[in-house]
Amino acid sequence: MHSSNEGATWLEAIAKPLLEHLPALYPIEEWDVAMDANIEALVPSTLTLGNPEQETYGMAIKAGLYLLNESLDKSHDIAQEITNATGSYWHALMHRMEGDYSNAKYWFNDVGHHPIFSSLIGCVREYLNVKDLADLDNDALRQKLEVLITSPVWNPCVFIDVVELQVSLVQNPIVDGWLRHIQRYEMQLLLQYCYEQSCGGSLLEAIGQK
Repeated sequence: MHSSNEGATWLEAIAKPLLEHLPALYPIEEWDVAMDANIEALVPSTLTLGNPEQETYGMAIKAGLYLLNESLDKSHDIAQEITNATGSYWHALMHRMEGDYSNAKYWFNDVGHHPIFSSLIGCVREYLNVKDLADLDNDALRQKLEVLITSPVWNPCVFIDVVELQVSLVQNPIVDGWLRHIQRYEMQLLLQYCYEQSCGGSLLEAIGQK
């Protein structure tokens, strides 16, 4: 855990509630205006344990916290300044959540194969299986979801297609719940990865979760 009170405070007051939040697939406004102000007040040294070499990942943590708060523009302002694959990942997620699906695919192409992909496909397979899809009456959506959960590796572009079909056409409340949970797994894993790079150790342990 952080040795400084400041570090412990942001983990408890900002990271923990945001990691428990279930962001919308297509947010209309930020979830918590006060949380935005708290994120904005975070200084880089708090997010990097004072290590300037890790500032890029400190910025990425901030971009992720904003996105978990459904504050798309503020997340985008930071993500577009980060030139590594993780910055491109947050950038891609932001565009997917704003409904700019082709731009999201462009940025995922820039990401390539991210280290969280193997953990993410594992989470998705534990959460959802082909039998769960049996009652879906939209063939295109069911087929895309089958491809997503039976693929040996995480395919972010297939997930973009699924989200686009759900948001713009199908609007099935059960599917909405599934996809929001998968999206949260993705964002949690990416934020945890940023924390490992920036601070070392486990983010979940730092906020008292296993």
